[in-house]
Amino acid sequence: MRHIFTIVTVSALIGAVCGAVIASILSPGNEITPEELDAAIAASVETAVEQAVEQAAQRSTSALQAQLDSAVTTQQYRIAEIFEQISKSVVVIDAEGPERTNEDGVVVVPAALATGFVLDQAGHIVTAAHVLEGMTSFTVILHNGERHAAQRVSDDRPFSDVAVLWIEVDETAEPLVVPSFGQSQTVQAGETVLAIGNTLLGEEIAVTSGVVSDPDTTFFRERYEQDNLIQTDAALNHGNSGGVLVDLDGDIVGMTAVIARETHDGGFVDGVGFAIQIDPLLEVARAIAEDGFYPRPTFGVVNERLLTPAAAAQLDLEVTEGSFIIELTRVGAFAQAGIRPGDVLRVLNGVAINAETPYLNALSTIKPNVPVLVQIHRGGEDYQLSITPDLRAP
Repeated sequence: MRHIFTIVTVSALIGAVCGAVIASILSPGNEITPEELDAAIAASVETAVEQAVEQAAQRSTSALQAQLDSAVTTQQYRIAEIFEQISKSVVVIDAEGPERTNEDGVVVVPAALATGFVLDQAGHIVTAAHVLEGMTSFTVILHNGERHAAQRVSDDRPFSDVAVLWIEVDETAEPLVVPSFGQSQTVQAGETVLAIGNTLLGEEIAVTSGVVSDPDTTFFRERYEQDNLIQTDAALNHGNSGGVLVDLDGDIVGMTAVIARETHDGGFVDGVGFAIQIDPLLEVARAIAEDGFYPRPTFGVVNERLLTPAAAAQLDLEVTEGSFIIELTRVGAFAQAGIRPGDVLRVLNGVAINAETPYLNALSTIKPNVPVLVQIHRGGEDYQLSITPDLRAP
C-alpha cells in the first residue's frame, strides 16, 4: 500500500504541475508552437518527478527514523524491565578472610565483594569459586538489603569456577526469588545480553549491556582450558564475578566469571569477558546443593606442569608433550600404582596430554572408580598401566 500511495502521489503532483504549466502557456495572447509546448511539458514533468522523489525520500527517511527510535525505546524499556525482575534474584556477597599481620606489622583482614544468584528457594546461592578462595566467612546481601550469614557448601575448582553457598531461609523476611533459566544451545552470536552484578562501588547491583561475541568458546586459566564459555563485550569488572548474563527474554544464560586483560603472548585486550554457560553450570551447582559435591575423579596429583618444548629442554626430557608430575599424595591412585614425581603423563584414557588438552581437561572426561589406561614416560621408556581413579573428597 505504501508503494501504491507513493505512485499516486507522484502522478498527482505531475498532473498538477503539468496542468499549471499548460494553463500558463495557453493563456490568451500567448502564442506557442507545438514543439515549444512539448518541450515545456517535458520540462514540467521532469521537475514534478524530481520534487515527488525528494518528498517520497523525505517521508521514507522520517518513517524509518521513527521506527528505529521506537525500536530503541522498546529495547531500553525491556532492559529496564528485565533488570527490575532479575535483580530480585541477584545478591551481593561480602567475603572476609582470617586476620593476618602484614610485613609492616599491621593486622589486616582480607575482604572481597562479589555477586551471586539464587539457585532455589531452599537457600542455595551460586557464585564464582575464585572469589571464595582464601575466605572464611561470608555474608549474603539480598536485593532488599537484608544481610544473612552464609555457609560454604562446596565448589568445583579447578574443573570449573562454580561454587555454592547456603543461607537459612527461615530467617529471611520473604521467600527467595528463583530466576528463570535459559538453555545454552539457544544463545547466538550477535544477540543482545545484559550483565547484572556488583559494581565494586558499594553493595549495589548494576546492569551493563552488550552482545554475544561467541556463544561457545574456551579460555586458558591456570592449569585448565576452561570450556563451555560465552564470550561477551558487555562491560564486566571484578565485582561481576558470580553475576548473571541474561538474554532479552529475561532468562539467565550464564554466570559471569572471567575478564580477559591480555592475550597469551602478553598483548593488551579490552572488552572481552566470559560467562559460564548455564547448562553445565546448573548441572554442577545442583549436584553440589543436593549432595555437597560434584563427583570428580582424582589420581592424587597435587602439582603438575604442562610440557612445552622449552620446558622439556629445561628439564632435560626426551618428550616434549605431556604433564610433568611434580607432587603426588602418598595415598593417591598414582602413587599406589608406582608413579612418582619426575614421571611424565603422556596419555590418559586414550587422550593425549598436550597444550590443546591439559591434564585437568583429560581428567574431567573420566569417571571415578572406573579403571582407565595410563601411559607414563620414565627414563626414556613408555609404560602403560591400568589405574582406577578415586572419587575426589568433597
